Amino acid sequence: MSFDKAGWAAERGNYDGESRRGGMVARLDDAGIVVGAPRETVRALLGEPDSTGPAADIYFLGRSATGPSFESYRIEYDAAGKVSAARVQRS
Repeated sequence: MSFDKAGWAAERGNYDGESRRGGMVARLDDAGIVVGAPRETVRALLGEPDSTGPAADIYFLGRSATGPSFESYRIEYDAAGKVSAARVQRS
């Protein structure tokens, strides 16, 4: 599934339901979410995160397709506010 900005935004706050975001995660690097990208660029593309802190933004992906857990996409930033890592997490 390709990245769809409007579709991503429509899933904001969907922590435990089925979400289209999970299918888009593999394409986020093609959309510009790469190591070195500024936080402003990430937020312009993905919108406000579902959770945030000084060094990371978290976007909910909803219920895992492979089990009874929930997934989120965590984007970490370095001291300059640039992406240092991004990964899917299960909880």
